[in-house]
Amino acid sequence: MPDDVAAYVERTQGNTSGFIAGVLRRKMRADGLRARWAQLGYVVTDDDVESTRSRLAALPPISDEQHARNLEWLRQLDEDGSAAA
Repeated sequence: MPDDVAAYVERTQGNTSGFIAGVLRRKMRADGLRARWAQLGYVVTDDDVESTRSRLAALPPISDEQHARNLEWLRQLDEDGSAAA
C-alpha cells in the first residue's frame, strides 16, 4: 500500500485490515448488484455510475431521517437476499 494511503487509513480509521475489508465488501456488494441487474437485462457501466454520482452530488443534501430510512431499506434488501447475486 502506498505510504500516503497507509498514513491516511491509520490516521482516520486506525485498523488498516478492517478498512480494506470494508472497502472490498462494498465492492463485492456492488458487483453482486450489477450481476443481478444484468440478469434482469439492465447493464450498468462505470460511466453510468459516475454520471449518477455527479447528478446526485448536485442535489441538496438529504435529512438524517431520510438517510436512516434509506439505510433501513437497503438493509431489508440484504436480509431478503434481493441485493445478492
